[in-house]
Amino acid sequence: MTPLLKLRLTPLCEDCFNQIELSRPERLPVELLPDLLTVSDDELSRLLEQREAEEDAISKRRRLLHGRIDILRGERTARLKAQVAAGGGADFPSPTSLDRPLYSGTGDVPSEDALMPLPDLATISDDDLRTMIRALEHEEDDISLNRRFLQGQVDILRAERAKRSRDIAGGHVNPGDLGPILRGGPPEAA
Repeated sequence: MTPLLKLRLTPLCEDCFNQIELSRPERLPVELLPDLLTVSDDELSRLLEQREAEEDAISKRRRLLHGRIDILRGERTARLKAQVAAGGGADFPSPTSLDRPLYSGTGDVPSEDALMPLPDLATISDDDLRTMIRALEHEEDDISLNRRFLQGQVDILRAERAKRSRDIAGGHVNPGDLGPILRGGPPEAA
């Protein structure tokens, strides 16, 4: 009898990454994979294509956010350099204010709406600039977390497809295969 594979990639917020306590103690919502034993090869291919397309879209938004964060950080750096060059006391943040947890998002993935254009950076105060940077960092955290879940699902679906095509150990991913699959190694041969 082949063990059933029912995977749920939903870590508890309080147990996520660096033990930062979030305001929401419930599990983060993640779309579950169906029982792969009941999925046909065609359905598996469609599901894999769907997850890959979702991952591509979310990766594109993440790259756009990285670009925006870099632009805003560059503006902040230029302002600090200008203050120092002018002989004024630069408004350097304290080292403790630069601390940032590994994950500081909310767990909510933003809608797929297009990003709003950046405002004219010359008209933004230093405080507003810092606020914009932090908001984009939080959105990037949420998108990155969702992306990691999608990548895990894609890896599992690809491994299932590979096992079926080679008819390895009954042709299905077993729960014992998940560790090597999600670490990026080959599934263990049975």
